[in-house]
Amino acid sequence: MAALTRLATETEKTAEQFRRDKSDLDGKGRYYRFNVSHGLENVGLAESKRQREIAAATGRYVALQDVYRQLKACANGLARKQYFGPFKTPFSLDGVPASDNYVARPHDTAELEKYLLPTRSYAQQTRRKVFVLSGLGGIGKTQLAIDFARRCQAMFSSVFWFDGRSEDQLKRSIAGCIAKIPKGQIPEASRHWTNSHTQSQDELDDAVAAVVKWLGQPDNTDWLLIFDNIDKDWIDQEPGTGAYDPRRYLPGDHGSVLITTRLSRLAQLGESRKLGQVSMALGKAILERWFGGELSSDCENLLKLLHGLPLALAQAGSYLREKSVDVTTYVRIYNKQWDELMGSRDVSDRPLLDYNQGSVRTTWTVSFREIQNRSPDAAKLLRLWAFLDNKQLWHGLLIVTSNRAKPQYSWPQWLSEIGCNELRFLDAIGLLLRYSMIETEQGSKDSYSVHPVVHQWALYLDEEWHKDEWVMVALAVVGQSVSMEGTKECWALHRKLIPHAEATRIWIQSIAERCWCIGDELVLDSLHMLGHLYANQEKFAEAEAMYKRALEGFEKVLGRDHPKVYSVRGNLRLLQSSGGTKLTNSGFVQGRSTPSMDTPERLGENVIAKRIGPLGNLSAKLRNIIPFHKRARE
Repeated sequence: MAALTRLATETEKTAEQFRRDKSDLDGKGRYYRFNVSHGLENVGLAESKRQREIAAATGRYVALQDVYRQLKACANGLARKQYFGPFKTPFSLDGVPASDNYVARPHDTAELEKYLLPTRSYAQQTRRKVFVLSGLGGIGKTQLAIDFARRCQAMFSSVFWFDGRSEDQLKRSIAGCIAKIPKGQIPEASRHWTNSHTQSQDELDDAVAAVVKWLGQPDNTDWLLIFDNIDKDWIDQEPGTGAYDPRRYLPGDHGSVLITTRLSRLAQLGESRKLGQVSMALGKAILERWFGGELSSDCENLLKLLHGLPLALAQAGSYLREKSVDVTTYVRIYNKQWDELMGSRDVSDRPLLDYNQGSVRTTWTVSFREIQNRSPDAAKLLRLWAFLDNKQLWHGLLIVTSNRAKPQYSWPQWLSEIGCNELRFLDAIGLLLRYSMIETEQGSKDSYSVHPVVHQWALYLDEEWHKDEWVMVALAVVGQSVSMEGTKECWALHRKLIPHAEATRIWIQSIAERCWCIGDELVLDSLHMLGHLYANQEKFAEAEAMYKRALEGFEKVLGRDHPKVYSVRGNLRLLQSSGGTKLTNSGFVQGRSTPSMDTPERLGENVIAKRIGPLGNLSAKLRNIIPFHKRARE
């Protein structure tokens, strides 16, 4: 019996010694003990009065490394459920734009919980945790932060919500927390701000300082601060704009801070996540929640149109409910009367009561004004982009606007400077990225895209009559980018140009009857080149339409006997005579020359085409007659 006891004791000691020597294996869960840890087995029930032996055995059992780890995990689990301590303040959502129609985003919430929830480890307590939620306006950052605060408020000593839209609003939010702080923990004089009718700036600053000092106390470590909508960049900003550096208001080196922002550069402040569009399933759930019931399968078209933007989905669902219209009607109105559907330009017009930024019509206005003030080039680039496809914008598309690329044509100066200077292009793109207005395309570092709803919104940045000017510039950019070389690179380029060509073609059809710019030689030449592009991609109906429009315009501007007219007419005849089946193999699409056909007229066209050159350049006499409107050049 004694031998068995010694054997059991030695086994226990050996196991514990191994755990201590190989603590890294035990800590990573790579060590597992097959025999059972002993507790009070050696102390029988009849010996219950032997308190010293019981206490010693219990102490030894608790000291076992695996038991200690289990007890610690249990204690941390209990501690995470609720905070009990002297710094506890009441949780309130007063003044917070919380929505009862919010649809949970479990994966995103879990990421916030993993990083921001308080821990009981001393090492982690003494280090501040900052999480930055960035992304496009209307993508759901604020509502996700509110949902996190609601779910986890019991685990924090305090949850304070700060309106970060301007420094004054931030200060007032911070000072407003004084009423929640337990008495005796801050100077009573600091509370005068809440009771003052005048509320002087000095009293406001004193109140802010008192709250920040209270949060910075070494033992007050389990709070959560949410800075919502820090959307103004304070760097190189003029005074009086309301912009500020949020780091000035982060107390101590502890606690948890959640920041929502459109400014991508704030990701440098801590852990970050760029919030993106929601899935089709979640988008449908949002749409139906705001609608107040299930929608038929025809809502799929609307879901694709709104492309997972929560604000647009919520606004659409609310509209469907209030106006009692079906999804098909909403989609038709969206496509034809977007501006009227989305409401007025007034930010105070709020179709959704829980959204402080107005509506889809106004939510990006503040960001755009910031962009326009910092870089007119970036603002104009976004305006131009509205008339191209929303995907695949890259610097190579604009190179054609540099004077070196097409010296015979006159381009808007700002666009020409971007086209010939890639660094200037990257500066403009960088600013749009910084304000989350656009994003880098997946799998590509030099190509960019804009959300379809933002793309639609950008169409209405200018008055209606300005659109014609932008359409002409967009058409010229795409048309003059068409290459006549029969290489693989040329084919790849044409594949990228087709979506942009489609966007401009639709606009050309809508403005052709009224637009004097259709007579511009640059525009007509671009239409001609779009005909080549479509023919090269075997889109023969579109190619014929472009050729006809170019021919009609050239005949009016240059006369029926001009070499340019012969060239376009020859292209059109070849397309029509071949039915499109032989066009891409004829060698004709490889240049702006006319086909070799055994008629005097065609032979003459070939001679003329050779004199014009492979790209059909205009003669020097014609180079200065392209009357672009002043505003497009600014």
